[in-house]
Amino acid sequence: MRSNVLGLGLLALGGVLCAGLPGAPAVSEARAEPAQVVVSAAQVTGAAAQATATVGQAVSGPACKLKGTAPVAKGARLHDAPSGGRAVASFTGALVPMTLSAIPADPAAGRARLSTSDSSPALRIDGYIPPSDVAVFTTRDIPVIAGHVWISSAQKVKLVAATGDSLRAELLISGSEGQTAKASAPCDAFALQRGASMKMEIPGSARGYLMKTSTIELFDRAGGDVIFTLKMLEGAAQLFWSTEAKPGFVHIMSRGDLTIDAWARLKDLEPLKKGEMMDQYIPPTTAVAGAQLALDKAPPIVKATRAIPVRARRDEKEKPIGEIEAGAEIYLLETVAGWTNVLPKALGMTPPDEGGFWIPASETPK
Repeated sequence: MRSNVLGLGLLALGGVLCAGLPGAPAVSEARAEPAQVVVSAAQVTGAAAQATATVGQAVSGPACKLKGTAPVAKGARLHDAPSGGRAVASFTGALVPMTLSAIPADPAAGRARLSTSDSSPALRIDGYIPPSDVAVFTTRDIPVIAGHVWISSAQKVKLVAATGDSLRAELLISGSEGQTAKASAPCDAFALQRGASMKMEIPGSARGYLMKTSTIELFDRAGGDVIFTLKMLEGAAQLFWSTEAKPGFVHIMSRGDLTIDAWARLKDLEPLKKGEMMDQYIPPTTAVAGAQLALDKAPPIVKATRAIPVRARRDEKEKPIGEIEAGAEIYLLETVAGWTNVLPKALGMTPPDEGGFWIPASETPK
């Protein structure tokens, strides 16, 4: 028998986003190796049997797991298969605990496995998502040119390849003409949550330098080999500092989205005038927070005392799409024909219009 459907609304500090949940509220927002082909045959009943093939991809090793709690772009969807399949969850833009694994060799050409759980108890949905839908950050400096140029820690990067237990990432250099820097590192050099930026200590005797032109060549030593060419937009000159110079060259250092320790020609640099502070040339950084969501006329919140399987439909024959982990807090929505629909307390995701997060009513926490 159908219980009273709760008149709910996810209230926000800003516009309105409709979720279309069964018995649920409206949502409002606060504000690289080549792919490996695997073929499987499927038997089709009827007058004749027809074989069908599915294409899979080589993925990162089992120890390669990226974790963190961060917002996922509003509207991004989690599917129940690496390709094709059905959507089982839609993200709202609020914070979600996550673990990303099984990253395709070519992250642009497939889906990675995502579980909406990290270390604390959560309503965990297991599925697959394009890696580009999930923000990835560096946890430490990773070398672009060993000993001279690094992608700095706490930088947002794009995954471009996965091999065993290492990943290759790409950084769009801030202020450049669309220039990118690429670097490879073990999986533990990446996370799904931005850490604290590390600052470079600048000696009091250091002198600041700005690029005279939009392009500057970096050398491994004074008069040595060119190791990197930085191409900036007009008016976006890079700031460096130095305590060492040799005839015609300056040993420059900087730390922003890139960390640089190299040499440059003196003629390509403009020394800061006495009294000018280097800090005034360092661009400010901004942090992106997740949407703040709340329920209007909120339903009961309960805590699970044991793990409870979650299904996308009210059918025991349905394969679970996840579970409510022991200790997780959830909202109880409607109960229909022996099944209860639930939502995670953090509201970081909702089921798609055609589905739900259903648990047997007999197992509903009190």
